[in-house]
Amino acid sequence: MTTIKMKCSPPKSINQVKDFLQVSNCIFSIKDKIERNKFIKKTTWNLKYKYLTKKEKGLVIRYLATICGISKVQTKRLVSKAVKGILRDPKTTRNQTSFQKKYSQNDIHLLAQLDEALNFPNGIALQHHLHRMFNVYGDNRFERLANISHGHIYNLRKTNIYRKFIIRYNGTKPTSNNEIGIREKPNVLGPGYLRVDSVHGGEKDGQKGVYYINLVDELLQWEIVTCVEGISERYLKDVWEDLLEMFPFVIHQFHSDNGSEFINKIVADILNRLMIRQSKSRPRRSNDNGLVESKNGWVIRKHFGYMYVDSKNAPLINDYLMMYFNNYLNYHRACAFPSKEILENGKVKISYRRKDYRTPYEKLKEVDPEGRCLREGITYDMLESIHMKDTDLDYVMKMNEEYLKLRRQLAD
Repeated sequence: MTTIKMKCSPPKSINQVKDFLQVSNCIFSIKDKIERNKFIKKTTWNLKYKYLTKKEKGLVIRYLATICGISKVQTKRLVSKAVKGILRDPKTTRNQTSFQKKYSQNDIHLLAQLDEALNFPNGIALQHHLHRMFNVYGDNRFERLANISHGHIYNLRKTNIYRKFIIRYNGTKPTSNNEIGIREKPNVLGPGYLRVDSVHGGEKDGQKGVYYINLVDELLQWEIVTCVEGISERYLKDVWEDLLEMFPFVIHQFHSDNGSEFINKIVADILNRLMIRQSKSRPRRSNDNGLVESKNGWVIRKHFGYMYVDSKNAPLINDYLMMYFNNYLNYHRACAFPSKEILENGKVKISYRRKDYRTPYEKLKEVDPEGRCLREGITYDMLESIHMKDTDLDYVMKMNEEYLKLRRQLAD
């Protein structure tokens, strides 16, 4: 086989490409990658490759693959870069991605020495000590490390040079509350399966307002709302048992999102003592707590709005909720209960029919007419007396009057 070295100038028309492909039976190869890239860029420019038809582009690819001695796949990739103007010479590309190291081996040694002496603090704490070593104590060895970012400290800790200088290293371990509550799809086996969420009452000049805690039974839509000054354990530790005892039926499950106001040891201890299962929503499953989220808008936001209320007024609002609002929600407010129908294609159709509207109390009597789910000491006679004490209209009128009084008190 004879090898001939020759110079080949890029074609200036598509007809030259066609003629070459018809008569050429030789094997070509451009070994110099810089020359190859220049030839491809010149060819695509001369032939105005971007404006050729699909068939003509295919001929150009075949031509360049033959001349350059490379595959069609690689040719397409190089031509695409040439058309976009991003086809660079190999040496230039390597030079662009080379970076000079800022921190030397001695710097990493000093970092490891100080890190180990301080018993491996978190990155921000170590950053502060590095800053002090140079700016406070004047140790010139730490001049470069004095301005290192705490994020880059973690990068240097991963290097082989760093690990050679230390005996042991354990990365900063984030706190986790995964041991409290179970991530699962919430179940509904009857009354007593609660969905819980918190609602912020507004903010003004950086000051947080009151918070509402909303508890809703999934099956009955029995709802209890309370108002607190904040959602930390300080404000909630004495509230949970009283709230759970306000439900007339036995509670089996307490399901919430992953908020720290619900997932903490105080709530877990209370629920364990009351033998209530605690669960929390799964990631990317917004419907796990969908009912209480809708109640936040259609009940709390609709009634109280988004106005800012100073947290000191939480006891006033809570008195109103306990004396009037919660009874209204459960005995005098109709709720829509869904009807589910399985279609022929296997999908579930959910509809809200007029005949399915009930108050939570009516739904409780319908689901459990014998009162087997009621807590000890609670009877239907006691609940019926609350239900029949006022008509829906009378109760709402009385509640609205108290709400206006509350608004005036909050405005003072």
